[in-house]
Amino acid sequence: MELELGGHGVGYRGMCRFRSGPMFMQPVMSAFDYAWTLDTDGYFPADILSDPFERMWREEKVYSYSHVSRDQASAVQHFWEFCRLYFESKKMDPKSTKMMRRITDALVLRDTYWHEWNRVLFMNDIEITKLSWFRGQQYQDFFSFLDSVGGFWLYRWGDHAVRTIAVAMFLDPALLM
Repeated sequence: MELELGGHGVGYRGMCRFRSGPMFMQPVMSAFDYAWTLDTDGYFPADILSDPFERMWREEKVYSYSHVSRDQASAVQHFWEFCRLYFESKKMDPKSTKMMRRITDALVLRDTYWHEWNRVLFMNDIEITKLSWFRGQQYQDFFSFLDSVGGFWLYRWGDHAVRTIAVAMFLDPALLM
């Protein structure tokens, strides 16, 4: 049975899942410190004048992305609810990090503050990742939880959403380029 919710089939959903977690754990990737991923429609609006890998290594950066965008609500159905469930199970407060406050909107519900993700994404159509961080226990535990609820297959959760929330929740902003 092919799921067509939002016009994205099983192959696309599998790619999103792969790029969210298993990609980092592939044996062929173990020889590398960084990975540069490019989508087929990604492009560079200007010449690249320096080596981005050397800069990330020199400045001890973990993640580099091309731009920020906002995802369609239909592409992230129930995603934030499961992220919140994960954070609650780990006794983490999404309001506690500077980057999470930037990508969430404060809401007042019954006299308590709650934050909702505003669907802002660090777009990864052109990105560089420090593989050791994405292979690490914290990121892989987060991915494994999301994978266990089936959202990649049922709702078409994208890899950019997973990495955005993980980066915003777990990384210091100084580690981004």
